[in-house]
This record gives sequence, structure tokens and C-alpha cells, in this order.
Amino acid sequence: MADNYIERQYEQYEARKAAWEKARKYGKKKTGITHPARTEQPGQTTTEPHHYKRVFVTGGANGIGKAIVEIFCKSGYRVAFCDKDEIAGKRTAEETGAIFHQVDISDKDMLEHCMQSIIEEWDDIDILINNAGISDFSPITETSIEDFDRILSINLRPVFITSRFMAVHRQSQTTSNPYGRIINICSTRYLMSESGSEGYAASKGGVIAYMKNVALRIAKYHATSNSISPGGVITDLNDHILKNENLYEAVLNETLLHRWSDVEEMAKWAFFLTVINKSMTAQDILIDNGEAAKSNFIW
Repeated sequence: MADNYIERQYEQYEARKAAWEKARKYGKKKTGITHPARTEQPGQTTTEPHHYKRVFVTGGANGIGKAIVEIFCKSGYRVAFCDKDEIAGKRTAEETGAIFHQVDISDKDMLEHCMQSIIEEWDDIDILINNAGISDFSPITETSIEDFDRILSINLRPVFITSRFMAVHRQSQTTSNPYGRIINICSTRYLMSESGSEGYAASKGGVIAYMKNVALRIAKYHATSNSISPGGVITDLNDHILKNENLYEAVLNETLLHRWSDVEEMAKWAFFLTVINKSMTAQDILIDNGEAAKSNFIW
């Protein structure tokens, strides 16, 4: 029964996606300051619950974040995202109909102002996806305290800022919202030792620990908190690996399935954990094609 339910959910998603693509091809162009168009399927009305769900994604201009923005827009959700990259952000907003806010997430005031603007327009946020982050690697002897602090200020601190903001907002409401989902995009590096990744690994390990604590605090509101830890993902961020044939092959050999994931797969997991999932919380989903499970023994 569960499998059939999930299949039906994705069939409905694919139908909405096809309608969205058609509307995008033949309809009017959207700007980055308007709500995404809401397409209806036969038998559907705009009173369906998901049409009222409000999604906020950090780092939504490129890569995994952009794919997440796309999947929710195509499914009829109201979506806003922030990113430091103004050009890519405006382009993603134009392509999807999502609302774009240019924000440096290491700036507390900018990030909180962004969320306050969204709250003022939408009254609340139902789904929060913390995706923004950086991958800075350097030997520990060449990593300054300032470098370490910068990594945490982008990868870890904003996860606290966004969830705290939502907690304070929800607590101030006289009428409670019975729906809440938080997803943090993490990394396999929090559990795999790699020279030069000390700061990055510490920041992602902090995200996992914080995610579990938040799950405990928000459970009474019927809300969930989970994370996704990708291994290798095909994005522009990894072009230096993807364009080096020998290096890419060596990297693939370190996975059990001899492959990397794509951003669309990551977006589907985010969609599943926030829309279909109702029972799982305080969990990290490892999507690394078996990289963490592979061990090379020399006997």
C-alpha cells in the first residue's frame, strides 16, 4: 500500500510538471517578484492543501538548491529563495516564478530581514530548506581561525538563524500552524575523515547534531526536522572533477554503485521528506551511492 501511495504521489507530480512545462512554454514570462503560476489538473482545485504551502530555500540559485526550487514550483507550491548570486538568482526566479531575495546568509540581519519580508507577505512558512553552504578545504596548518569561523558562519550559523526565526514566529501566533518541515542539506564529510576538510566536516557535523535537537523541540507541533547528506553530486561546483576523466573515474571507483547522483535526485528526496513523509524525524538520509560503506582492506 505504501509503495502504491508513493507511486500515486509521483504520478501526480509528473502530471503537474508536464502542465507547468506547457504553461512555461506558451504562457507569459514570470518575474522574480511574482508568485509562481498555479496550474490545475483535471479534478484538482486551488483549495487543495499543497497550493497553500509556503516554501523557503536558502541557496536556491544554482545546483541542488535550484533543483529544489524547481520541483516545488512545478508542483504548485509558493516558493521563495535567497542567494548571494544576484545574476543566477534572478535567472532562476524568471525560469520558475519563485520569489528571489539577494542575501548573504552569513549576515544575520540580511537573512532575518529576508524571512521577515516573506512572513509579512505569506503570514508563515511551512517548509524550510537550509541548502546554502560552501566547500572550503585546506590543510589544518594553513587554515586560519578566521577561515574556520567563515565556514561555520555560512554552513552552520544560518541553520540556527532560520530555525530560530521560525520558532519565535510560530510561538508568537495565536493560531498554531499544524504543519512544519525542516530539511538541512548536509554532506557525507561529517562522518568520513578527509585531510583538509576539518572546518567543512565540523560545520556539517554541527548541522546533524543541531537537526536532531530541533526535531525534539518541534515534535509537539507535529513538525519534522531531517537532513540529507549527499556524496558526490554532478553540479558546476564539481566541474574540476567532472572534466578530469581520470580523476572522475578514480572517484567513481570509491563508490559501490560506480556513479554520482544528480541534483534532480536530491530535489526529489527533499520533496519526499517534506511532502510525503509524515513519520520520520531526527534522521539523516545518506545518499552517496555507497561511498561511505565501501572499505578498502589490504590483507
